Amino acid sequence: MTTEDESISKPPLFRTYLTDLTEDELLILDVMFECSVTYPMLRACNFVPQFNAPPHSLDDETLKSTLDTFRIRGITRGEDHKFRGHHYFSITPKGGELWAAERQPRWERYCTESYPATIRGRTIMSVKCTTSSVRDDFIRLQPEYPARTRSATINDIGLVHWRDFWKLYIGLASYAEPCEWTPNEFDEWLARRLAHIERVEEERTWWRTVNELQKFARP
Repeated sequence: MTTEDESISKPPLFRTYLTDLTEDELLILDVMFECSVTYPMLRACNFVPQFNAPPHSLDDETLKSTLDTFRIRGITRGEDHKFRGHHYFSITPKGGELWAAERQPRWERYCTESYPATIRGRTIMSVKCTTSSVRDDFIRLQPEYPARTRSATINDIGLVHWRDFWKLYIGLASYAEPCEWTPNEFDEWLARRLAHIERVEEERTWWRTVNELQKFARP
C-alpha cells in the first residue's frame, strides 16, 4: 500500500539541457563526478542504497552499453585496481565539463568530509572546502558536541580529480561522542539530534552531493 507521502514524487533535479545526455546518463555521472565506481555499484538494484541517489532505469545490458559509449566518447575511462581487485570507471576532464554544463555546480560552496576516529575514541571531523567562509560555516554547524577546532589553507591536493582549484581550506574538529545512554538519555539525545539536523539543513551553505546542490541550483 502506498502512503500519501510516498505517492508525492520529488521534483526533478535541476539541469540546463545544454547537452545530449539522457536523464539516466546524467544520474550515472552525478555519482562519478568526484569518485571512481564499479559496474556492480552502478547496477539499478544497487544504485539507490549505494549512493542515496534517485534511481535510474537502465537494465544491466543497457548500463553496460552506456558505459561503453561513455568510454568511446571520452567521457569516462576505466582502470583495473590491482589492490582492490575490481575494474573502476572514472570521469575524465571532458566528461566532468559535460556533467558541469548540465548541473552548474556551485564550486565555491563545494566540500568533502571525513570522520576518522582516534585510538582514544575521539572523532576527528575533517572538511575540505574551496572557500574559507564555507569551511568556517561547516565547523560552526556540524559538530554536535563541544569540539577543539583548527583550520588551515593548503594547495589543491586533488579535491576533484578532473578539476583544479587554487587553494583548499581545511577544517578539523576533535570531539568525543557518547556511546552509552539510559533510555531517558537516549530520548533526549535523539530530540537534540533531530533538532541539530534541522538546523544544519536550514543554515547549510555547502553541498557535497547533487541532491544537496539543489538548494543552490540556478534557476
